[in-house]
Amino acid sequence: MLKKSIAIMTLTLAIYMLLNSIKIGGIMSYFMSLTLWSFLTLLIIWASGLENLKAWHSKPVTIMATVIAVVQLLILMNIGIFTGFGGSPYAFTPTAIIINMAYFSSALIAIELSRAYAIKSCLKRKIFTGMALTALFYTFISFPLTKFLTLGAPAETAKFLGSDFLPAFAQSLFATYLALLGGPVASIAYLGILEAFEWLSPILPNPPWALKALITTLIPVAGFLIVSETVSPFKLLQLGIISRAELKSRVSRAKKFTGLSWVTIAVVGVILILGSTGLLGFQPSIIASGSMRPTLDVGDIAITVQMSPDKIKVGDIIQYWRAGDQAPTIHRVIEINHAGGTTYITTKGDANTAPDEPIVATVSQRLGKVVLVIPKIGWVSIYLKNFAAQAWSLLANNIHASYTILGTILISTAIGIHRYRNQPLKKLRRRLKR
Repeated sequence: MLKKSIAIMTLTLAIYMLLNSIKIGGIMSYFMSLTLWSFLTLLIIWASGLENLKAWHSKPVTIMATVIAVVQLLILMNIGIFTGFGGSPYAFTPTAIIINMAYFSSALIAIELSRAYAIKSCLKRKIFTGMALTALFYTFISFPLTKFLTLGAPAETAKFLGSDFLPAFAQSLFATYLALLGGPVASIAYLGILEAFEWLSPILPNPPWALKALITTLIPVAGFLIVSETVSPFKLLQLGIISRAELKSRVSRAKKFTGLSWVTIAVVGVILILGSTGLLGFQPSIIASGSMRPTLDVGDIAITVQMSPDKIKVGDIIQYWRAGDQAPTIHRVIEINHAGGTTYITTKGDANTAPDEPIVATVSQRLGKVVLVIPKIGWVSIYLKNFAAQAWSLLANNIHASYTILGTILISTAIGIHRYRNQPLKKLRRRLKR
């Protein structure tokens, strides 16, 4: 089984590299992808056997995976009502729909079978390491290879990590957990619904990238916790998820953990999600410069409340956006002038010597008044962004090194998934020699 598993992981990686390296246009690209992934599907079915695949399947876990995927889509659709929708980039002729379905479903089935085979082969005592490595591997191959090598400025890299990579990793980790508990059918049920919506829906919700990233990260995390609390603790013990001591603790805790607790968690989660986007009228912002020292310092989080321009007064600290700016300015109001029915607001950083250019305050102007300052918490985000920027700068200076590092990560992750199974094999060989 070890040799088969390594062969499957290697072949999965080889297909990914091949499809990302060979440039074939038109219908042949679809045909080649369909052929390669279908071949991998048949190979995994042969390696695992239909009986094992049936034994891995859990109907309750599959149902929960389906419900969580639908909930994730419903949340995005409801937010789309407030933030707007966009058109799908795919064609919707009957032929195009059939081709697209075959294209994404063939890759989905093959990859999820491969994922299930990988996670099912991990040692129970190393199951969490196995899940992390498996999730990381399938997160990488969910992106085109060129995506990692065509990132621009550090800000773009940080945005990619936050808006694309982190949500993809959260969904991959949840899918890996589903595959462990319910086999490939469960992970296909979750990811399949999400992918089918992306490929087959003529309209797609178009929320701000930060809001979408937050939802697509938190929902899989919440799903992970929900599934863990719903699945029988005895099954979790059997798979190595919990210990016997944890089993007793979970059984005792289950008696005390009421439905009200889940409601509280859900309410807090919704407040955190909507509050971070400004939909509840307030929004947190991280101070990234020292222009407002000593009132505001780098790493502080300023909580702002949306406010109309006519309520802004001299001395207030406000947040506003200038045309073309990606980040807002948070400075103190030092002067307000009215001319010809137009209001001009002049601001200045407390630590700056010169005032800013006056802004035209209109009803549509996005203004926020700082009402609360939380010191230093924002340094966590700043450190992460700096790390991402430095990592990208290192890779961007040498394209060949980037390919080498990326390939090494993928191969090492695949090998790492299986290295924890070597010990039982060695013990068996020692017994046979005796």
